[in-house]
Amino acid sequence: MNEYQALLMHSIPNTTIGGEDGYHYILTHYPTPLDLRAIPRDEQTALCQDDAGLRGFFAAIQLGQLMARSHPAVEGCAYSSMELGQAMIDHFTGDEQESVCVAFTNVHNEIIKFKRMFIGGRSECVLYPDQIFKQALRCSASGLVMVHNHPSGDVKPSHQDLAFAKRLEKGGHLLGIQVLDFMIVGGQRYYSWREQQV
Repeated sequence: MNEYQALLMHSIPNTTIGGEDGYHYILTHYPTPLDLRAIPRDEQTALCQDDAGLRGFFAAIQLGQLMARSHPAVEGCAYSSMELGQAMIDHFTGDEQESVCVAFTNVHNEIIKFKRMFIGGRSECVLYPDQIFKQALRCSASGLVMVHNHPSGDVKPSHQDLAFAKRLEKGGHLLGIQVLDFMIVGGQRYYSWREQQV
C-alpha cells in the first residue's frame, strides 16, 4: 500500500459512493493524487450527495490546497539577490499560475511593501509598468525588485522578460526609483538579472 492509498483509507472510512465502498471507488476512478486534485467542483458535489462523509473529505482537500497557496509574509531587507531569491522560492511554492510580485524598498533596501501586482495563466502574465511605478510612488519607495514565477520550472528569461526589465529600469531612472533586481523563480531555482550583469 502506497502513501496515497493509506491516506485515502484513513480519510474516507465507512463511506459509500453509488453503493460501492468509497475507498475503492475513489481509488478506481482517481488512481493518483493528481487525478483526485483535478476533480471539478460539480463532480465533487455529485459524489457528496451519495455520502455526507465525503463533504469533509473534499473540504480537507480544499483546505490543503489553500494552505499550499498561502505564502509567508515577505519582510526584512533586500540586501542580496541570493537571500531574496530563496525567500521568493518559498513564496511561490505551489503556485500554478504565473504572477508578478514587487518588493518596494526604502533607501536602506528594507522592504516596506510587498505586493502581488499581476496574475496570469500557466505561461504568461500581462504587465503594466505604470501600475508598478504608481504603487512605488504611493509608498514613497526608493527602489523595487520585481519577481515573477515560471510554473514550468524554467528560470531562463524570455526576450520579453529582458525587454521588460530594461524598460522598467529606464522608467525607474526617470522617476528616481532604482530597479534593484528583476527575478524569475521556477521550482527550487531563481534567476537574477543583477547577478547576470556582474
